[in-house]
Amino acid sequence: MPLSSFHARKAAIEEADYLTKTENKKNFEPEKYSKKSSLFGVIVFESDQDLNPKTAYQCYDDRWLLELVFNRYKSDDCLDKTNVQGDFSVIGSEFVNFITTVMTCRIIRKATRAGLLNKKSYGDLMDDLSSAWRKTNAPQKPKTDDGCWVHTLQIVFEELEALGLSEPVHKPEPKKRGRKKKEPEVSKTKRSRGRPRKDANQSVGLL
Repeated sequence: MPLSSFHARKAAIEEADYLTKTENKKNFEPEKYSKKSSLFGVIVFESDQDLNPKTAYQCYDDRWLLELVFNRYKSDDCLDKTNVQGDFSVIGSEFVNFITTVMTCRIIRKATRAGLLNKKSYGDLMDDLSSAWRKTNAPQKPKTDDGCWVHTLQIVFEELEALGLSEPVHKPEPKKRGRKKKEPEVSKTKRSRGRPRKDANQSVGLL
């Protein structure tokens, strides 16, 4: 049976936790620590499928995603028992649930890449996005400042922009600090004070 093992990045955290516990209990043993030091952060998978290590690790990494999705959409695939419902009704319902689950996974991945799930849960994010209403005559490409949103909060605009669902407002470049330098004045010949002198050799005009 194929086995896959990985040395996770959290090895240092597990090692630090172990040292902290042994220090508090005053029972640190060098030999015991030496045996465990190479196993900190190591995870081992056992599967009946011949998977490459990358695929096996992605399956492990997606555990929380599956738990989150199935916790939100709880339904059992019991297509052999339809009770009073018709076969096509049950199959159609399960198909809609499948499409919904796929869409949810894609939304979660996009929100994760945008860093939105670091601040709030998926449920809170969906509540925010559900409050973003558009007018029926709004342009096809949404913009934050197009005036076609209905009672939308600023934090919701930020989430829409992070997901690429609304074009952000163009912000002008920040102005440089300090006073603006004055432009150098063009040097002009200054006029001497007093009345101008008469020319002694004035030319006589023709009469």
